Amino acid sequence: MTKLLLSLIIIFIIACNSSTNTGNTSKTPDTTSKTEQHAILGRQNARRQMREALEGKGQPFTWDTLIKTSSTAIATAEPILFDAFGKEQVLNEKPYEVYLIDGYWYITGTVPKKYNKGGAFEIIFSARDGKIIRLTHYK
Repeated sequence: MTKLLLSLIIIFIIACNSSTNTGNTSKTPDTTSKTEQHAILGRQNARRQMREALEGKGQPFTWDTLIKTSSTAIATAEPILFDAFGKEQVLNEKPYEVYLIDGYWYITGTVPKKYNKGGAFEIIFSARDGKIIRLTHYK
């Protein structure tokens, strides 16, 4: 009886494999969305995690410096600056001045020497955790 059952299982497995493998090597596109392929924990979980973090529970922040390079500092600052002051305005203030001073990134835009219609943006944020200390645009 065991041999018969084992034989039936093997035949079943072979049949399943041959029916899914038609010899056609082209792949059918995956039409399922990312949200169908990944577990979504939801807003309630996000709220709980945020509350725990603000109360000092859970995983502590362990990096001594999260934003270590000027290129990472710029990549961190630009989306914030674009939202605050407009992408075109910020990009017109290149080249940026970028300095790491006492654990804080100082980034400011530059304006042409003969420009007399205002100033540039300025952002200061922690290299350790990205916390913004100042965000302004001088007029």
